Amino acid sequence: MGVDRQEQADHENVVGWNIAEMTEKGAEAAEKLWMEFVMNRAHSDAECTEEEVEQEVAMCQEAMSSVLDTMVKKIRHCARSKMWWNADIKQRRRMPGTERRRRRNLDEAACVQAEL
Repeated sequence: MGVDRQEQADHENVVGWNIAEMTEKGAEAAEKLWMEFVMNRAHSDAECTEEEVEQEVAMCQEAMSSVLDTMVKKIRHCARSKMWWNADIKQRRRMPGTERRRRRNLDEAACVQAEL
């Protein structure tokens, strides 16, 4: 299934599908589709073997992948994708520019004040 989680500064980002942009209507449709998959499956009991559990897990992974492929936009990564880039790095890169603009605005205000 390939669902990895990447920690970010304020939330988790699922790598594989863009779940964050799923609408409420899409979530309801995905849940309905998932329930259809589950209803057509026999439920395991306490007497099941390890092999049966492994088969059930594989079925769940395939079903969930199918639901997500149907309802959610897939995230594609290429050779230039930066999987390590996160919100914390983005924020830290913004700080120098923000500080530079703030100082420039203060300097301009001081020049205007000096001219008066």
